[in-house]
Amino acid sequence: MKKDYYNIDEVSQLINEQKYTIRFWENRIEKLNVLRTHSGHRLYNYENLLILKKIKKLLEVDKLTLDGVNDYFSKSKLKNHSLNDNIITDLKDLLELLKKSK
Repeated sequence: MKKDYYNIDEVSQLINEQKYTIRFWENRIEKLNVLRTHSGHRLYNYENLLILKKIKKLLEVDKLTLDGVNDYFSKSKLKNHSLNDNIITDLKDLLELLKKSK
């Protein structure tokens, strides 16, 4: 079942990352815009999940710094065709994560 929004606990499980790390990325990565409820709870949409997955890959696999991740996202705006390829790859990866989490 696809949801419109996920809380930080669900996101943490889906991308296999600690909640404090996700909150830290939220503060440091410009591309990541998270909604907040009136009580301050974070809500992540599907696009946020894809961005978080990409951030994790860029940091862990590609060994970029947080500044490097910000540069990657700012440059990827100029390269829409490669961004589409990245989205397709990320969707496939997220689908695998969701299958494993069941």
